[in-house]
Amino acid sequence: MRIELDLEPGRKGRYQEALARLHDVALAEDGAADALVTGSLARAKDERTPCLLDQPEQNTAEELEALSSDRLMPGHQWRFYPSVLPVQESNTSGQLGEPGLLRVHHWLTEDLPPDRAAFAQIDLAHWFFGTPSEEIHFLARPDYLQIHLGFPNGGMALLDLATGRPGKDSYYSMHLIGSAGAAYADDHRNAHLLLGKEGSRALIHAQNSLLGIQHMLQEFVGGIRENRTWNVSIRDTLRALATIKEAANV
Repeated sequence: MRIELDLEPGRKGRYQEALARLHDVALAEDGAADALVTGSLARAKDERTPCLLDQPEQNTAEELEALSSDRLMPGHQWRFYPSVLPVQESNTSGQLGEPGLLRVHHWLTEDLPPDRAAFAQIDLAHWFFGTPSEEIHFLARPDYLQIHLGFPNGGMALLDLATGRPGKDSYYSMHLIGSAGAAYADDHRNAHLLLGKEGSRALIHAQNSLLGIQHMLQEFVGGIRENRTWNVSIRDTLRALATIKEAANV
């Protein structure tokens, strides 16, 4: 299979690294491709071959609703991180029982709007609980966002996001607690949390992002080869964006 990458240089480089790890998948450089990875919404709309839309949250819900869902997979990269996949596997296999509490702390050094950072974590909450939230409580500051989500089964999620933090590395901690067990994806396992003059920071595993893209591409390619629907859809993207919009109006 040959895949064309229509991305800005930084993202393209990461995808090229991930593609090199896949079996029987090559980068299309002559214009003849079996599939496309793009960050351009206009290109995704016009594409006839299967398409992976990178970072779909950078578009509006109205723009995304116009896309054909049967040939497009949105790039929800966080679902495919090696620190996240085992948590969902434990959840779906019933090892945790009924999910009751999701707690996420994500403190980023990047200076970006907190609601942009919240997209992936809201999507994970919907994914873990298997449904969008029913209740939203919201606290916002220019560089801070705290969201409480209530789910139909009585479960809840607490998402704590801060951007523009001092230091060189971001910190991430996620706990999913169920009626029969708990699963973790945090620095106790994946990195060392450091406390110093510049504040708290973590040495995140350097391959986490690259492996996330690799696993996401494997799902994209697998869906094409097996002629099946992908395990993430534009509907999931729209649900996360709707929750962010509703929270902003609370």
